[in-house]
Amino acid sequence: MNLTEIQKYFSSSLVLFENNDIINQSLSKDTVDILYKIGLPNHNTFGGDYEFFGNVELLDGKYLKIGTKNTYINELFGLCIDIETQQIIGRTHYREGIRTYTINKNLKTYLEYIYIYTRFRKEVKIPQTLGEYHLHYEKYAQELKNRLMTIDKDDVNTDFWHSSIEEMESGVI
Repeated sequence: MNLTEIQKYFSSSLVLFENNDIINQSLSKDTVDILYKIGLPNHNTFGGDYEFFGNVELLDGKYLKIGTKNTYINELFGLCIDIETQQIIGRTHYREGIRTYTINKNLKTYLEYIYIYTRFRKEVKIPQTLGEYHLHYEKYAQELKNRLMTIDKDDVNTDFWHSSIEEMESGVI
């Protein structure tokens, strides 16, 4: 799989970002190329619908907010790039304060994981081999984990992916 394949797959939902000094000065060349040339897909994963608007906002001088999500609960959320580490971070505002958690180690891996997850959810005809989801959710979780590990073995252990797969294994989602 390469970024061109991902770009073709998500073509109708990709959002390209506007040229911006913060992006140009703060992010790696690979990340800048994805934002300007490939784009990011509006998509649905665990917990909500993720949306990109093509512009950015700098939060706390450290997090470059690139997107948001519509959630089933009323919370403020920012999908961000940590400009110091280049990690993709979820940033959620609760009444108790702001919580940040790691999603992927960089934007390229994030895009690849979203691609694998979306294809897994929409295209794979797994019931014939794994059985009905509500009876075999552990198998589905393991299959998704195995597919994600082909991209990057470490990112399945980030806060977001690990907890999402763990919830899937226990039948919560």
